[in-house]
Amino acid sequence: MTEPFSYPVRTKLIVAVVVTLAIGGFVFAGLAADTEDAGDIAVSGAGEDTSSDAGSATQAQRDPSGVIQVSPRRDTEALAQERIRIQLSAGWTGELTLLPSSGAAIPLPEDQIDTTALNELIFVPGDGQAIDRLPSGRNCVRATIWDQVEGREATEKLESWCFDVT
Repeated sequence: MTEPFSYPVRTKLIVAVVVTLAIGGFVFAGLAADTEDAGDIAVSGAGEDTSSDAGSATQAQRDPSGVIQVSPRRDTEALAQERIRIQLSAGWTGELTLLPSSGAAIPLPEDQIDTTALNELIFVPGDGQAIDRLPSGRNCVRATIWDQVEGREATEKLESWCFDVT
């Protein structure tokens, strides 16, 4: 009768060390992950009571800020090819303008901004776009947003956030 095949002790030790390191790496990555939502931005008019608007029952049920999340996140570092994104509350829309510290404001054309089913406005720099890459240094984005139901004149707001491009 033949003996069943057995791996050498050295091979068993190497496999055990690799598996242990892999598990340790996953645990470390989970503990080191940034779970804070730093995507918050200052909302102009936040804290105002909009439910007292005369005859506007829908305004009281709608999010008065209009903004859910932005990226790149406020005061973070971004790559030159990073997309610019703002997620708006349902029923809101807007326009985006890039404000690089190294030059004049750059309006991002409406036909170059993708609108998703999640009510996001997304601009991706690249060939054939208003800019092919984000300028190095400090950049700010100004979003002119408004509630489509209440109308632009009644609800237009300026929201802005800044980030550094490396």
